[in-house]
Amino acid sequence: MTRAAAWFGLVASVSGGLLGCAPNRGDDTGSVEPAAVMTDNGLPGVNGLSAVNGLATANGLATANGLATANGLATANGLGSINGLSGVNGFNGTEGFNRISGFNGANGIGSVNGLNLANGLSSSNGLGSATGLMTTSAGRLTVSYLVKCALATGDTLAKQDQYGVNYTFKGSVGLAPEYKTAGCTKGCAEALSSCLMAHINTSGVHIPLWLDSPMSAVGWGQSPFFPMQEGTFFGQLMVVNATNTLDAYYCNGPQVASDTVPGRLGSKQGNVPYANAYPTTDGLCGTAGHCAMQASGDGAVSCVGNGITWTRPITVWRGQTFQAEAGTRTGAAAPLACSQCGGGKRVGYIDARSSVTFNGVNVAASGTANLIVYYEDADITATTRAFNVRVNGGPAQYRTFAPVGGDWNIPSSVAVGSASIALTGFRAGSNNTVVFKGDGVHAAPDLDWIEIIGDNTQAASPDGRSFSGTGTCNPAAWITTAGHNPGAANLATDGDLTTRWTSNQGQGLADYFQVDFTGMVKLSQLTLNDTQTSNADYPSALALYGSSDGTTFDATPFATANGSYNKTVINFAERELRAVKIRITEARWQQWWSIGELQAACAL
Repeated sequence: MTRAAAWFGLVASVSGGLLGCAPNRGDDTGSVEPAAVMTDNGLPGVNGLSAVNGLATANGLATANGLATANGLATANGLGSINGLSGVNGFNGTEGFNRISGFNGANGIGSVNGLNLANGLSSSNGLGSATGLMTTSAGRLTVSYLVKCALATGDTLAKQDQYGVNYTFKGSVGLAPEYKTAGCTKGCAEALSSCLMAHINTSGVHIPLWLDSPMSAVGWGQSPFFPMQEGTFFGQLMVVNATNTLDAYYCNGPQVASDTVPGRLGSKQGNVPYANAYPTTDGLCGTAGHCAMQASGDGAVSCVGNGITWTRPITVWRGQTFQAEAGTRTGAAAPLACSQCGGGKRVGYIDARSSVTFNGVNVAASGTANLIVYYEDADITATTRAFNVRVNGGPAQYRTFAPVGGDWNIPSSVAVGSASIALTGFRAGSNNTVVFKGDGVHAAPDLDWIEIIGDNTQAASPDGRSFSGTGTCNPAAWITTAGHNPGAANLATDGDLTTRWTSNQGQGLADYFQVDFTGMVKLSQLTLNDTQTSNADYPSALALYGSSDGTTFDATPFATANGSYNKTVINFAERELRAVKIRITEARWQQWWSIGELQAACAL
């Protein structure tokens, strides 16, 4: 079966699709496991998934660094997930999967971590609460990634920590559903190992990927949005071999050196737990004697490593990327050396009137596509940085960008972030132009590269659940209404900043504006843009209420914001919903309320 990509880390939803990253939340204290793949830690490579110990017992899945959050089993890589097991902290050698115990029935993967391969995860002997992984936030993240790879979408695992706090971990891929109630055999561990390795990204940059595998939970099939076959991962991370080393391998796909991205095969990955299985030949999967390839070229059916034929490989495909330094620049925009950036460069000094144009952008289908923007913003304070983005000369989509970390004065410390924008106006083929231009007021972030994902890509929510958007990110198709002057509400989504919806009367606390996306979408930002009409018609404060059916709205808001002159930008953690009601919570009584354009960071 064909599987799309998904946004999440090691956890790719095998429905395939894109999944995204959640902000760093620190140590979790609630009763539900935090969103997978945070943006600032990870399985970085120094400790983690090291080539010597991997998930092997003495070092394995460490509870201190675990599949830590920021780089961790990041979401954008696999099954279209975002990146993954990052290389600096990762599977630490002190506590992880104990190499001494291995598949031992008494201790399994080491009692230090509380995880035992001989028993199911749901049992106290399979995954303990008093010691190991369940006792720390990082350890629980490790558990969440294992569960996401092992269990299917819709299945969950409930566990307690040492204090009796309950956590629910959600499945996605479904590679080893039996591991919930029974032991994990060598075949089970091999499948989970391939899944873990496929999501490693040593840079922590979240990259969407597409996965193929002979395992039925993943399946076969290609996507036009992921044309670059990066490579195949196979072997065993959880148990060492007779020489006390790991049989953890990869081999290169034909496009491993094309459109390379930080932290993945083809780049300088640094410390990783796997090695090329064929270092003395060409290193390619498809060479005779290396891997048996699927008839349609989707990936490897089996691969040979260390004299063993491994039958549960996962092949990874990357999307086509467009580097900013290769684009056409105007104004002050200039390329800068950047070792951690895609292609080793980024474009900086993009002021309010400068621009970067990408020509020859290839998309598979006309209409709407999801554009992933990779950028750098090391501002310490909450300074606004923004772009107006246009496709083929169409209307601008305004997007602000949050700081992602680092210090502008220390170039090597500047982190790479990503943001998703749904844009309309694409034409099928390679004759597309995308222009990033300053908004005329604020400086823009530094621009690294962009990637086109496609409007029909399934996604997964940050907590690992699969998500398939049924709504639309095309503002012209949204259904709008308002408490006052509802007949003009559509003027707030007509793509024209010179027109507006207005309340036609002074503001009141009962005033609202409502938009229905016609089905479920994922939102992370709303902008009320009045830059070209009635820029003083804003309320003092607003609240956003969500609805999953377009009729009944939550009793409490999921976001609040203060209104501001010209435009009000409201950022919030990514949320799945069908409709939003924007309600005034603090009015400017003598002022009308107007919205020139309602703009959204929307994805399906």
